[in-house]
Amino acid sequence: MTTRSIHVTPQREHNARRVPLSSVLWAAGAIAVAVGVGVMLVRIFLHTWTGADWDTRLMGILGGPPEAFGRIMRFVQTVSPMTVAVTLLVSMGVALARRRYAIAAATGVLVVGATLTTQVLKYQVLDRVGTMQNALPSGHSTAALLWALGAVLVAPRAWRPAVTLVGMVVACTIGVGTIAGRWHRPSDVVAAACVCLGWAAGAVLLAALRQRGPRPTRSRGGLYLGLAVLGTALSCAVFFALGFTLAGQWIERIGAFVVLATVAGACAGTVAWTAWYAERELR
Repeated sequence: MTTRSIHVTPQREHNARRVPLSSVLWAAGAIAVAVGVGVMLVRIFLHTWTGADWDTRLMGILGGPPEAFGRIMRFVQTVSPMTVAVTLLVSMGVALARRRYAIAAATGVLVVGATLTTQVLKYQVLDRVGTMQNALPSGHSTAALLWALGAVLVAPRAWRPAVTLVGMVVACTIGVGTIAGRWHRPSDVVAAACVCLGWAAGAVLLAALRQRGPRPTRSRGGLYLGLAVLGTALSCAVFFALGFTLAGQWIERIGAFVVLATVAGACAGTVAWTAWYAERELR
C-alpha cells in the first residue's frame, strides 16, 4: 500500500513579497537621519539666539539685480495648495493606470503625511526665540519636493533617472528660490527636506510590503549618487545664470556658496535617495 502526499501551496504564498531586513534598516536609517537633523535644526536655529540670528542673516546669501529676483519669485509663486492637490491626483492616477496599487497608496501617504507634518510643526508645535515668526519647515519647499518625489515613485524604471534629475532641479530651484526671495531661511528648506525624506522612506517601505511579485534584482546606487551631485550643481548654476551673485567679501562668499550647496544638496539628496530606494524595492 502506497501513501501519496499532496503538497498544496496557496496562490497567495507564491506571490507573497518577502522584504529583507536590509530594506527595513534602510528605511529606518533614513527616518532616523531625518528626525536627527530636524531636531538639530530646531535646537540650533530656532531655540538659540545666535543660531536664529545667523539663520536670518543667511537669507541674504544671494544678491543680484531686481529682474533676477522677479524671475525667481514668479517661479516660486507657482507653488500653492492647489499644486499639492494636483501632485497627489496626478501621481496616484499614473500609478493606478499602471496597476501599481501599492505605489498609489504609498504616494497618497507620502503627500498627505508630509504636508500635514509640515503645517502642524510650523503652526502648532515649533516656536522661534524672541518675537521672530517661525517658518520652519518651509511649505513651499515641501510642496516642490513632493512634486518631485511623487513623480519619482510612479515613474517606470527606465524613465526614473531622467524624472529624478528634472524633479530635483525643480525642487532645488524652488527651495533656494524661497531663500533668494527672503521668504525662508536656509534651515526652513533643509527641515522640509527632512520631513519629505522621512515620509518617503516610510511610504516606499509600505509599498514594498504590500506589493506582490519578486523584488527587483538590482538598483543603480552609483547612478543616483551622480545624479544628486549633478542636480545640486545644475540648481546652483540656474541662479548664477539668472544673474544672482554671492553676497559679501570673498570669505563670506565662500560661506555663502557652502550654504547654497548644502541647501540644494539636501533637496537633491532627498529626491535621489528616494529614487534609489524605490528602484531597489519596487517593481
